[in-house]
Amino acid sequence: MRYWHAVLLAAGLLGACSQAPQGVKPQVAVGASVTVEKTAVPEFKRTYRWTMEKKVTDPAGGTLTLASGQSYLVKYAVSLVGTPTDSDFKVKGTVAIKNTGAVDVVLQTPSDTLSTGESLTLNCGVTFPYTLPAGQTLSCTYSQSLPNGQSRTNTATVSWNSGGESGTASAQASFAFTAPTEVVDGSVTVQDPSATLASAISGITPEGVISQTYFFERWVKFDQCGEYQVDNTATFTTSTTQTQGSASATVKVSVPCAGGCTLTQGYWKTHSRYGPAPYDSIWAKLGEDTSFYLSGQSYYQVLWTSPSGGNAYYILAHQYIAAKLNLLKGAATTPAVDAAMAWAEGFFGTYKPSDSLSKTLANQAKSYAATLDSYNNGLIGPGPCSE
Repeated sequence: MRYWHAVLLAAGLLGACSQAPQGVKPQVAVGASVTVEKTAVPEFKRTYRWTMEKKVTDPAGGTLTLASGQSYLVKYAVSLVGTPTDSDFKVKGTVAIKNTGAVDVVLQTPSDTLSTGESLTLNCGVTFPYTLPAGQTLSCTYSQSLPNGQSRTNTATVSWNSGGESGTASAQASFAFTAPTEVVDGSVTVQDPSATLASAISGITPEGVISQTYFFERWVKFDQCGEYQVDNTATFTTSTTQTQGSASATVKVSVPCAGGCTLTQGYWKTHSRYGPAPYDSIWAKLGEDTSFYLSGQSYYQVLWTSPSGGNAYYILAHQYIAAKLNLLKGAATTPAVDAAMAWAEGFFGTYKPSDSLSKTLANQAKSYAATLDSYNNGLIGPGPCSE
């Protein structure tokens, strides 16, 4: 019995001794082992060259015929194009050579090459052959200029030996020149001293060719007859180098000295003191609020009353009022226009808008209205003003 007790005790002691202490991992002996890790960071500069074009969009032909004192809103389009040029291509990064084994290794000079054939110079801070202790890392850096923006793969390789063992280790990293690390003149500001900038140009995203169009407006008016030229110049300034450029557009304006020109009822409706367009002072010679014959309305009210149902009274009244204002503005007349105006004045002195007109009388009123409409639109008489 004592014998078996001793055997069991000895077995227990041996079992206890064969177990590793809790929390301590048994070490596993390994040979030589080397790994490589690398990065490749592309860099390049994008420089924009800007061009500007300015043109008149209204009037389309770039010429105007205006009556004395008439205002006209000239409209311009300014087109900007930013064309990029990429340069200063470079790749930089790190190469980490790690001894992941349990013994020292001897490293030969590492190489770093690109898929397009270029060799990169590594700065490792040591002389090769170099002994890299077990568990240690050798960090190398590189920075290389490149001839173009072609995408590439970068491969770093190192040969090593340790005792009777030898081998190579390598790593790759691909890169492409997509987003510039430096942007020169990536946006512009625009000024036009003689015009109102309808849309500001700023904060343009520097991606590829930039093409944008913006619009300017300005009122032109001349109180004296003659021939005029309105020059308008827009200027841009780039954001980085403060480079400037400009583009100009010209409008030729004629204000007839003899005979003048005529304006439509649509012009006179909107250019009274009630707006919305700039006031034409010719209205003051007639008076927007002056009573219009027997209508019970003012000149302004009659002009804005729709001739519903083909009401001959208002059809004639609209053209008569416009013609009256054109004559007051100095537009030359014709015998047919004079006859139509005289007949209209007799008509308005006799009838009201609500009066029932015979078919013959209504047709006659519309016929004279057609004559005055031709006059106001410039089909007869001195010709039309630009509106």
